[in-house]
Amino acid sequence: MAVPERNHYHVVSVLIVLVLADNALCIRFPDRVAQPARDPPDQQRLQVAVFALGSFWRSEAVFGCLPGVIRTTVGYAGGSKSNPEYRSLGDHAESVKVEYDPQLIIFRELLDVFWSSHDPRQVYGQGPDVGNQYRSIIFVNGTEESRMAAVSKEQEQTRSRSSIVTTQILQLGTFYPAEPEHQKFELKQNTFLLQLIGNLPEEELERSSLATKLNGYVAELCPPNIQKHIDAKINDIIKKARVTGTAKIESDRKRKKASTSAADRTEKENRKKKAKMSSSKGGGEVRASHILIKHEGSRRKASWKDPEGRVIKSTTRESAVSQLKALRDDIVSGKATFQDVASRFSDCSSAKRGGDLGPFGRGQMQKPFEEATFALKVGEISDIVDTDSGVHIIKRTK
Repeated sequence: MAVPERNHYHVVSVLIVLVLADNALCIRFPDRVAQPARDPPDQQRLQVAVFALGSFWRSEAVFGCLPGVIRTTVGYAGGSKSNPEYRSLGDHAESVKVEYDPQLIIFRELLDVFWSSHDPRQVYGQGPDVGNQYRSIIFVNGTEESRMAAVSKEQEQTRSRSSIVTTQILQLGTFYPAEPEHQKFELKQNTFLLQLIGNLPEEELERSSLATKLNGYVAELCPPNIQKHIDAKINDIIKKARVTGTAKIESDRKRKKASTSAADRTEKENRKKKAKMSSSKGGGEVRASHILIKHEGSRRKASWKDPEGRVIKSTTRESAVSQLKALRDDIVSGKATFQDVASRFSDCSSAKRGGDLGPFGRGQMQKPFEEATFALKVGEISDIVDTDSGVHIIKRTK
């Protein structure tokens, strides 16, 4: 989207002030002219923490908007393979490196965010993202961080009662930054904000403190007061855009607001709370396999088959449903097995295991997926199921 020419009212830049804790962070939104990313003044006092808590796209956004976090980088850690890549991870886990100012936020507070942002009881995965690369890990530097991590894990285990917390605590070895297309992934889905900050080159975008904050904002993972504050400031920009007749910007903003309604945010918060509850609350555990087809409306528009999302971004929901129905017909008619079809066509990493998600209980999957799975009898295959991830068919196996 090109930034329209200004008429009588030419905005050279917009200053947004975000109140982070007791400090003010001034963010400059340049108009078309990219400004170099600047390091914070006290660079030497920054400390580094590394965590693995499922998909690193979401993990980066979880920490990015926290007061005191200066920048984030996604990458690979915890394994022995040298120079891992997204499609060849070896035994590494998808991880996020957090550079933070210890005068504004401390390691213990980062641990609190880590525990509250994923389900540490799920073995090797988060929700429908299942695999060794999605395991839960706290990486530590030295004995003091090891002690704090161990204490926090004990506290989490106490809260979890009968469920076992599977999180590992490992000394940090080499952290390998991921490929550029994975950095600030959530922000890159919002062309309006990319334009607003000047279409920074990849290297500058990765290092930019501003991009770090906005990546969390786009994913709606900022602390509520900061999320609302940025909303208000961007709304102010839109109002000014109306004065100059920039209808395209307003249209983009309306589409964004439609997809991030208050109801959506409430539902996401409810899912987070439910994910913290033990599956022993009722219904026991089930086991299922699934086939996922992503489309242009999927929350994450990339997969192991299509890491840059080129096909997914051009696939409508209707087209995805049509593909999935055809695959289901082949399975039901006996032309193909569920396992073979999942291995070849599913956009979920579980394709490597024929679509098998392993055992799970209530509160560990997205609500529509959970309800559909628990409604099935063993051996039954569901109709089309819609979630934020895309469209699925599910086969209950236990």
